[in-house]
This record gives sequence, structure tokens and C-alpha cells, in this order.
Amino acid sequence: MLGWLIVFLPEGNEVVLAGRERPFLPALNAGIATGEIVVLEGTDLGFTLEEVRMAAAESGASAAATDVLAATGGWPVGVMAALSGGASPDGPGAVAFEAYLKCEVWEHVPANLQVAFRRLSLQPSISRACVEAAFGPAMWRSMTAWLSSRDFLCEQLSPVEFRLNPLLRQFIISEFDELDPDGYAETFQAVVDEMVMAGNIAEAIEFTRSGGNEAQLAVLLEEYSPRLLIQGSFTLLRRAFDCISEPTLRRRPLLRGMASRLLAHTGDPEDAMRRANTMLQDSRTPVAPQAHALLARVRALRLLGRLEDARATALQLSELEPQLEPEFLAEVRYHLAEFELSVTRDFVKAEALLRMVIDDCERRGVEPLGLLARSTLGQSLAMRGDAPAAVTVLTRAAQGWRSLGRSSNLGWVLNNLGMAHVQAGDFTSASTVLQEAVEEGENCANQRNVAYATASLGDAELALGHFETAKRHYEEAIRICATDALDESLAALSIAGLSAALLGTGDISQADFFSRRALLVAVSSANSYEIAMCKLQQAAVEVAAGNHVVSVSEAAEAVERFSQMEVLPMVATAEYRVAMASFKAGKRNEAEDALGRAAVALKEPWMVGSLVPLVRENPMFAQWAATRKSAGAAFRDLLERHSFESARIAAETPDGARSRFPLVRAHSFGRVVVEVGGRELCDEDWASARAKEMFFLLLSSRDGIRKEEAVEQLYPELPREKTNSAFHSNLYRVRRALYKTCVVADDDGIYRLNPEGVFEWDVDEFERAIEQARSAPSGSKERAVSLQQGPRAVRRSVCVGIPVRMGSGNARTPRRRCPRVPRHPGGLLRRPRGFRLRGALHGTRAEGQPLQRRGRLSAGALSKPGRRSGPGVEVHRRFQLELSG
Repeated sequence: MLGWLIVFLPEGNEVVLAGRERPFLPALNAGIATGEIVVLEGTDLGFTLEEVRMAAAESGASAAATDVLAATGGWPVGVMAALSGGASPDGPGAVAFEAYLKCEVWEHVPANLQVAFRRLSLQPSISRACVEAAFGPAMWRSMTAWLSSRDFLCEQLSPVEFRLNPLLRQFIISEFDELDPDGYAETFQAVVDEMVMAGNIAEAIEFTRSGGNEAQLAVLLEEYSPRLLIQGSFTLLRRAFDCISEPTLRRRPLLRGMASRLLAHTGDPEDAMRRANTMLQDSRTPVAPQAHALLARVRALRLLGRLEDARATALQLSELEPQLEPEFLAEVRYHLAEFELSVTRDFVKAEALLRMVIDDCERRGVEPLGLLARSTLGQSLAMRGDAPAAVTVLTRAAQGWRSLGRSSNLGWVLNNLGMAHVQAGDFTSASTVLQEAVEEGENCANQRNVAYATASLGDAELALGHFETAKRHYEEAIRICATDALDESLAALSIAGLSAALLGTGDISQADFFSRRALLVAVSSANSYEIAMCKLQQAAVEVAAGNHVVSVSEAAEAVERFSQMEVLPMVATAEYRVAMASFKAGKRNEAEDALGRAAVALKEPWMVGSLVPLVRENPMFAQWAATRKSAGAAFRDLLERHSFESARIAAETPDGARSRFPLVRAHSFGRVVVEVGGRELCDEDWASARAKEMFFLLLSSRDGIRKEEAVEQLYPELPREKTNSAFHSNLYRVRRALYKTCVVADDDGIYRLNPEGVFEWDVDEFERAIEQARSAPSGSKERAVSLQQGPRAVRRSVCVGIPVRMGSGNARTPRRRCPRVPRHPGGLLRRPRGFRLRGALHGTRAEGQPLQRRGRLSAGALSKPGRRSGPGVEVHRRFQLELSG
């Protein structure tokens, strides 16, 4: 009857069939095949993440939408039960929901499939090979046939693999354990063994933990937690050890030792040391657990700043070496090398031990200990100043950790790689790498990694001159050190960095306060490297405060400490600081001597990059230093290239925008181009030429512009009642072409480009170069360099088409054809200052008429038909005044 109704359904009517299964009607197949009948499967009816969020908001549930979706697979009944608490074992409707699953779902499963589902429910996913191996090919066909019309019960991963709905799977597992405990235990052990044989150790531990099998979990942790610690799987281990009871830990000394080590890495160092001391005081503790306890104690003491006790503990650990198994011996040697690197700063001894570990691991094919040793070797190379070698080693190490999957060690390696880039003077690459390091630390929930990477990111931003951004990074690193990951060494360096950022903003009193705080922390930990860094920062504060003699003394002590550690780039940096302070104190001979020592320390050309921030700090001193005979060739080249840079870096880029918004780069000279995040926008992106003009109008009005002013300039030909719609339509197109919040408006109706965004314009760069040339003495090298920077800043600058003669010199630029000025308001409408070349290029002489011709073209471009001629004429008039002097 239903089939007849569907075939002879009158025109304009529809039939809706609702049910858990599709009825057996041959008449349906033709309609489905031709598209006349729409079939909504369980996946179509399931909740999406956004729908789960909306349902949670409506019901007032506190559960995270992502967790609900993962637990239910989007099954509508399951989602609503989860939001009401029914899907939770201790929820108010748990019994009712379990009864629903049993009566409405499970009892409708054929008996032979129930047996198979019980045995297979412990598997994370069910594959054809697994089913056929256990029950034969017929079972796979029966199972897939039954599930094909009940897709809400499973998630199809591939034609030969599916995953049971999480709620149904948990119900089946619980029933299996209740009805057949022996069969459940046997199947559980088989699944764990299979995961271990496949090398999926993390999955095996997580599966055992979620199954509540403490005895099996303890066995797995005893065997595999040393490797997972080396691998940096701290989050996984912390969850697993949280499921191990204290009685179990007391019965298993090796597990106790590993637990104390894990606490030293991720928890409270005081608690880690207490647990380690308890083990070491027990004479019955075997050798291997003793070694683990000593490793935990060394790390905890380091974090607490008790370095002398840490040295004594490291000596105890080295005495156990003859009694250890070869694989564990290699791990102990690694940790002793890391101690020498981080505490004693004996780079030679540390690197010798690390190479010994690497050779041993390669000979026996042991990973990831060999990869960890190579990563630490890269750190050592960076710390003693061999930045190129460190970048090479650490880049390969990062690739190795990525291939191993998620690991806290990746964030640590990326942090060291970023610092190697800082040492080499590549601050932009450093900032990019360190942002990834912060993300990796957050992804792995490793707050210590986050703190180190955040502080290092502050170093990179400080070197770039982004003082406010650097300040925020240092403050965050200090906060983490004080609350989530106690670390005296990092705290000292972060406080010193905060002092440097404050000094960059001109707050000398606060910079002095934090510099002295950092020095106190460093001295209390007795770490020579940190003391030297803090002394160097105190020297910077003293010279800014006018205490030049004190500054020389502080910087000289930093030189001595860095020389003892043979960190040559930092030796050069400290000597340069001595030279700056001596010069300020009027002791030019001493300043030149210090410059000579700095040049000697710069044994490789790449080392000069570490001096760039100091050169930017005082460009006038750098110009004087470049004329000294004591400066080496590479040193002199650095000084000449960077000494004329103005302090524009902090003002150019809004602090904080680097990590939030993409860089927008506009080119007005030559071909008009706008790039967002390195991608050039095409006409389709703008969707309207007026939208592009609006962007350039906003770009040339950084202080903001009222809508009435904007429409007056953008739409002079439109009736006033239509301008509002046109304005907002093109404003929408600008936001769509760049990013959603690229334009903001305040309560007064003023529209401007987002102050937190990063907008670069070649017109701005050209004007800065011209202004800098105008302020420099006629015929000086600074004027020459500034005039060279103008054309570089704009790809094909207007100056390229002007033959010029510099003062008394004979330098000329060749005649070239001037590029056409862009036809949009942003190019000239609000920037007449950019073309006042006679005043800007004082001491130069123009020949020919390229510049005048350029001015007429510009005015004409703005006075084309359909536009008011006022703005264009005004530009032309100002331009002629500039030419006439």
C-alpha cells in the first residue's frame, strides 16, 4: 500500500517516512537513484559542534562542547543526555539513560552480533581484518549489513573500518565486564599486548588507564616511563601516575623513583625532593631506583636554586655509574652532561659527555635518548656562541621530534633554536620560531616550556625594538615562574629582560629597580651566566642614568665572567658596552681599546649580529666607532649599515599586533599592490575599485577620518542619500579583503585602521628617509645613507629618476624614467609632504623635468572626469611651490 502511494502520489504532495530503518520497498530505490527522494542518514541528523554549543547554552550546561561531541559522536539522544547529566556515570539520569540504551538499542542487536561486539568493543576501532580473524568473513558481512541502516551507532572510518559510538561502546564494555569478568580481562590483556607489539606505547598506557586496570598500568609504567620521560610525554605520564595509588607506589621502588622524577619535571620540586629523599634514606632501595631518585633530586635542587647541594647530588649519581645497566648508564651520563651545561657552564665537559651518549645510542640503536642528546648538544653550541652550528643541529633535532609525534621536547628545542637565531642576529626568524615554541608548550600543557619560550620571545622582540611587546612577554614569563613552574634561573633572566624593555621605553627608574632585583635573584642562585647577563643589564641602566664609571665597572665584570665561559659573542657585547660607557665618560682611549677587544672576540662574521641592538641604541656612538682603526672589517661594516637606523622600529609596528593580525603591506610607487600576510590581493579580493580607494584613504589618515569626510572624497558624484550605503558596502569589502577587524570605529563616528594591526606603506618609508636626510648635516655620510634608503624602501622610488649632486661630492644617480603615480586618493590626496623634495634634499640640484612632469601626472590622476578637481589642483599647487623654493 505504501509503495502504491509513493508511485501514484498527486502532484505537489510529499511523503515523509521517519524511522530507525529504511522500509523494504523496491519502489524507493528508483527514486533515491534519480534524486527524487532525499535520504537523511544518521550523520545528517547528528549534532555539529556549533549546534552542541547552542544546545549547551540553551540548557545552561557547563560541559565543554568539544568534550560532549567527542563523547557522543553527535548522536542527538546522547548529546541531550550528556547536557542533562544522564550520560555521566554519576549524573542524575544515569540509570534512566542506561536503561534506554539497553531496551531501545542493545536488545535490538542480534544475539550473534552481541557476542562479537562485546569482544571487539575494547578495540579503539573495529577493522575487517580483526573481525574476520576472530569470527570469520560471515560475521563482517552480517555486522556491516546490520549497521548500514543504523549509522548513528557507528562512525565509518573507511570501507573496512569503523568506530562504535562512544556512549554505546562504553555501555557494551561495562556489560561485558559485568557478565563475563574473565573473558573481559583476557580480551583487555590481548588488546594491550597488541598495542605494545605495534609500538603504540602511549595508546596502551592511556587505554589501560581509562580501563581502570591499575596492576597492568603499573607494569607498563615501570617498563616504559623512562623512555616516555626522555621523549617528553609529561602530560600522558602525569595522567597515568595520578591513577597509581600510594600503596602500589610503596610496593614498587622503581615506580616511586619515576614518580619523583616526573614531579621534578612538571610538579612541585619540594615534593619531588621529599619523595626522593625518602627513597635514598631507605637502605633497601635497589640501585636503579636510587639513580632515579638522585636524578629527581638534582633537578629539584636546580629549580630551587640550591646549586651546591645539586653538585653534591650529581657527584653521588656519578659514583653509581659502575653499577648501572648500559642503557640506563647512557641516560645518567646524559643528565650529568646537562647538569654541567646548565649549572657549572663547563661546555667542553658537557659536550664530551653528550658526544659519548650520542655514539653509544647510535651503536645500540637507542632512541629517543640519542635525539635528546643531540638536542642538548645544539643548546650547548648556542650557549657558547656557535650559532650557525647550533641552528643546523637544532633544526634537525626539531624535525626528529616532530617525526616522533607530540612531545614537550619539541617546544624546548624550538626555544633553543630561536635563541640561536637571536645570537646570529636573525631576530625575525627567531620571533617566528619562538612563537611556535610557545604554542607547542601550551599544546603539551608544559608551563615550564611556555615560560622559557615566552621569555626568549621577549628577547627577540626586544632586539627588534618592540619594547611594549617584549615587556608583556617578560611579565608573563615571570608570572609563570612564580606560580606554575618555579625556576630561579629563568626568573632572573626574565626580570633582567623586563628591565631592558622598560629602559627601551624610557622608564629608567623602573628599569633600575628590576635590574637590581634580577641581580639579587641571580646572585642567590650563584649561576655565573645569569649573573653576567644581569650585570650587563645593570651597566645599560647605569649609562642611561649618567653613571658612566659605574657602568664601565658592571660591564667589565660581565666581560670577565663571559670570558671564563668562552661565550665570545657575549664577550663582544659586554666589551662594546664598556666602550659605550667609556665614551660617555669622556675616556675615548679606553673606549677605543674596548672596541678593539670586542673586534678580537668577533672571530666569525656572523657574530656581529649580536651587537645590532646596541648599535641601534646609540647610532651616533656607532658612527664614531666605525671610524676607529681598532674595528675589524666585519665589525665596521655592521656599524656602518646599522648606525643610521632611527628609533622608528618601536613606533612603526604596533606592539602585540605581530601575533594577532597579518602584516598588511601597501605599495603605491609603481604598480599599486596590497599584500596581506605575504599574499598579493587581486581585483576579485577587493570586489570594487572604490573599496581599494577607501583602504588607501584610511591608510593616509592614520588618526582617523569621519564618515562625512570620507564620502566627500570618495563619492563626490553621488547624491547624499546614497553615500551612506556606498560607504558601508565598501567598508565591508575592505574588511573582507584584509581581515574582519582591520577597520575600527569609535563612539564619535571616526573610522581608522585598527591601531593593533600592522600596516606598512612604501610612502611612509620614503618620507621617513627624506625627513632623516633633511635633519642630517649637508654632505654627511648619514645624509648619503638616508638618501640611499629612500629608493630601497619603495622598490622604484621617485628619487631614481632625479640626477643629484651631493654637497661637495660628485655622486650622481643615473637618469631613469619615473614611474606613474598611482590613481587613488591614498597615493597623494593626503600626503603632499612626500613630494616636498627641494627642502628635503638640501644641497642637491634637479636637472631636467621628470619631477615636474610627475607632479602634473599626479594632479591629473586625481582630477579625472567624474571627480572634483579641488584635491588634485591643491596637490599640484603645493608641488609647484616646493619646486620654486
